[in-house]
Amino acid sequence: MKNVHRLLHRAFKDAVAWDYLTLNPAEHASLPREQRRGRTRQKPWTVDELAAWLRVALSDRFAALWLLVATTGMRRSELAGANRELLDVDSGTLTIADTRVVVNGHTVESDGKTESGVRTISLDGFTVSLLRSYLAVLDREREAFGAGYPAHDKLMRHEDGRPLHADTITRRFNRLVDLAGVRRIRLHDIRHTYATLSLDSGVTPKILSDRIGHSDMSVTFQVYGHRSTGHDREAAELVAKLIREALELSTEP
Repeated sequence: MKNVHRLLHRAFKDAVAWDYLTLNPAEHASLPREQRRGRTRQKPWTVDELAAWLRVALSDRFAALWLLVATTGMRRSELAGANRELLDVDSGTLTIADTRVVVNGHTVESDGKTESGVRTISLDGFTVSLLRSYLAVLDREREAFGAGYPAHDKLMRHEDGRPLHADTITRRFNRLVDLAGVRRIRLHDIRHTYATLSLDSGVTPKILSDRIGHSDMSVTFQVYGHRSTGHDREAAELVAKLIREALELSTEP
């Protein structure tokens, strides 16, 4: 029903733009509450579980990107598609625009982003610091590899410059979870963990929805809400502060 509504809404929106209709009949439709029987959502990690995983993940080649997921709630497709030229470490922002998804076993570029999915988010100082170090590593590897280094700008890449297959990202994540000895969750559940920690820290739902790129918001937010880009700096720092404190406590003798 949601898919049908989405299709009709887009079709009627075009009809209004072409002057076939004056109003979009689907604009204010109320969708029924979805009933999910026999299905339970994975409980997100606590901040202590997240910190225990990060203690291991921060020694991985992609430490900065694992931290990026933990402090922004990015999807796997967004992580796989994250573009270096859209990362501004000086201003502490990342524009999330490109995505890479798995189709028939192959990772491909996707143009299926919603308007809310394309966004610019603030990054905390902790994450920016690790990203600076990671970019320096990429520069050294590019120089050492020479002219044959692949000509793309994806952040998540092997030492020889090849971008990671999206399923490889998941396998690597699962291996780090097992090494950390914490409860098994999906990579996508880090997103739920981030959202939960954000709300518990007092981040407003509006700013949170902008940061994680939710598209299924209320009509009020869709029609009248203004994007909070630039006003989410406090939100970026709040969850990162929780993670830093948990990491410090977990390393105490």
